[in-house]
Amino acid sequence: MRSKLFAGLILCAVAAGLCACGGSKGYTIQGPAEGEGYAVLRIFNVGGTTLCDTTAIQKGQYVFSGSVDDVYMGEVLVFEEGKEPVRHFLYVENAPLVWKDGYFRGGPNNDFNVEMEAVGASLDTQAPDYREQLTAKMNACFLSHPDVEAAAFFYYNFNREAPLEEFEAGYNTFTERVRNSFMGQNGRDDIIARKATGEGTEAPAFTLNDREGHPVALSSLRGRYVLLDFWASWCRPCRASMPHLKELYAQYHGKGLEILGISTDSKVADWIQAVSEDDTPWIHVLDQGVAEIYGVHAVPTFFLIDPEGIMVGKIDHDDLDGVLQRLLD
Repeated sequence: MRSKLFAGLILCAVAAGLCACGGSKGYTIQGPAEGEGYAVLRIFNVGGTTLCDTTAIQKGQYVFSGSVDDVYMGEVLVFEEGKEPVRHFLYVENAPLVWKDGYFRGGPNNDFNVEMEAVGASLDTQAPDYREQLTAKMNACFLSHPDVEAAAFFYYNFNREAPLEEFEAGYNTFTERVRNSFMGQNGRDDIIARKATGEGTEAPAFTLNDREGHPVALSSLRGRYVLLDFWASWCRPCRASMPHLKELYAQYHGKGLEILGISTDSKVADWIQAVSEDDTPWIHVLDQGVAEIYGVHAVPTFFLIDPEGIMVGKIDHDDLDGVLQRLLD
């Protein structure tokens, strides 16, 4: 039985960057386990990949040691003979981390996580103003930890739809080190993208390939209003919006409107099939990093550009009729 169990170790190779370095400059991750087995540590998106380490359970516990160059999200999966695997979330940071009372504790990010969870648990989910209370309490928690990477990460996720000035003011309370960290980069990049695509700015230039592999430059559409539609074949709201977009295209194409569909699909075949099924007559291209430049977090997302290549701005789907009527009728 034991040989079968430990055969699973080959599923996760020990990454070179996770060598046991020891000392106060690295991390140790320790948790309890009753029986024989092993544990797997997964560290997400280090250099764009997920790194794994494994260790055997010995003397009622598992222990990992190593070092990281930044703070990353991770998880520990515990495999004990005769039991279902157990999964524990943690932030992998250079500190002694110990599993206790349902959480990893011991480093600034993991201790912040315990505090954040307590704030959320203290609120009445049935209160009529629950969402407002949650946002206010959480933001107070985030901003009281200006030198913690996870706090900046959650501040971004809670506030990314806030007005730019408001979002930037809060984000800038975090230390420069945190703003430049792996977990702080989303907030930093979002500010850059929102400034680059705000009303009155010159639309960021790009060239993407259409279904035949021909390059289409945004600049080639100057002289017309251009509606950028970021979408994907798997996105139900995107596909549901196509009939209405076809109506708008038929109404305003002759008056100077062009639609440029930018698919974020990872599979070219899915993209081409969806375009064919929806029978949409405008220009379609496949994204290669433009969504990131424009700060697109979800699809569908629409931007309108004027005939001089200047951003009209980000437009909600429900507002498209009114905006196009004002500009083109």
